[in-house]
Amino acid sequence: MFFLKTMIVQPMPTITDLVNNGAIVKIDVELAPHDQPLRLLYGTPQFIAWLQEILDGAGPARLLGQPSPAEQIDDLFHSFLSGEHLVFTRQFRAVRAEENAVWELKTPDVRIFGWFMAKDCFVAVFGNWTDIIKDHDLYRGYRIAIRRLRRELDIDATLCVRGVAPDDVLSV
Repeated sequence: MFFLKTMIVQPMPTITDLVNNGAIVKIDVELAPHDQPLRLLYGTPQFIAWLQEILDGAGPARLLGQPSPAEQIDDLFHSFLSGEHLVFTRQFRAVRAEENAVWELKTPDVRIFGWFMAKDCFVAVFGNWTDIIKDHDLYRGYRIAIRRLRRELDIDATLCVRGVAPDDVLSV
């Protein structure tokens, strides 16, 4: 005698689900009146709290760039959202060449770690000062923590770009 078990299959979460349950928050930057956002940017609540500290004036022990860290981030986010060309390895890169890669957005003073849920759609999870990350070699820890977060959200297979080439994650 065979017994069939009914399995309840939960649908995979969508971006809207992640926003509605508070896992991520949409990040907007003021664009010129004639500009339209061509990409999407989200952050985890933890990242948003870190970003607020930067906007409130927090800074690294030593500045590496000319504008303030807040201005650097604003410029980077503006370039990202408005669809401007980002320079691979100078402004963004995959932390490690692997499937479902973790990516880094970069300014002289700031590193922002996260992943691309879809082409032109980045989720920022961690931010930190460039010198701290380099001095303490924190890349591996951030990569592992982001991969764990994606597994916990059950999105590693669905809301994560698999490529590591610039064209895989950004439209020209």
